[in-house]
Amino acid sequence: MKSRIEWVRRAQRCLRMLSELHRLGYQQLRGMPYMNPLGFRFAIAPKHCFAENGIAIPAGRLAGDNELVAITGSGEYFGWKDASGKDARALAEKFLECFPEIAAKGKGRDWEYSGWLSELVGFLEGGGMIPICWWENMKGLPEDLLTLPIWIDGHDNFEWIGIESVIARGNPAFPLPSSNTPRGQVVRACRRLP
Repeated sequence: MKSRIEWVRRAQRCLRMLSELHRLGYQQLRGMPYMNPLGFRFAIAPKHCFAENGIAIPAGRLAGDNELVAITGSGEYFGWKDASGKDARALAEKFLECFPEIAAKGKGRDWEYSGWLSELVGFLEGGGMIPICWWENMKGLPEDLLTLPIWIDGHDNFEWIGIESVIARGNPAFPLPSSNTPRGQVVRACRRLP
């Protein structure tokens, strides 16, 4: 089921684009979906830029190491004026053309992460959902997350603790790529949630 919200569809397409990059032999590339005050962002960088949990680029590296991190906004893919309407494969090919240095550092195998991403993409196809590693006023740091929070279209996605927020308890959480929790068990639990 496709989301009725354009930026959610774009966010899901970013994840599928990363999965296509993996199919093309760039499995050392990882992605970090997050929200900032201007909207959804998706950062792609080589594996070594990520924290141990496998889903978060530490804040200092996200802001300061732009030659290794490509970031897209919710309005356009990576600032590309000619990417509207392109599918995930075409976006992956354009990424390789526009970010050859990042791609070169992402060449190689990482079947565990690639398989995890493929499972995540399949799970998200169940509706208007996107993963989110960071948001404004988030309690804690993205690199300390123990599961991947999932934002759901049409839900109240945050619970407030003073001036900080956490993802709502009713939202699903997806296991991390390096988690020891059996993935199938957690995903089935997520699908039972309303």
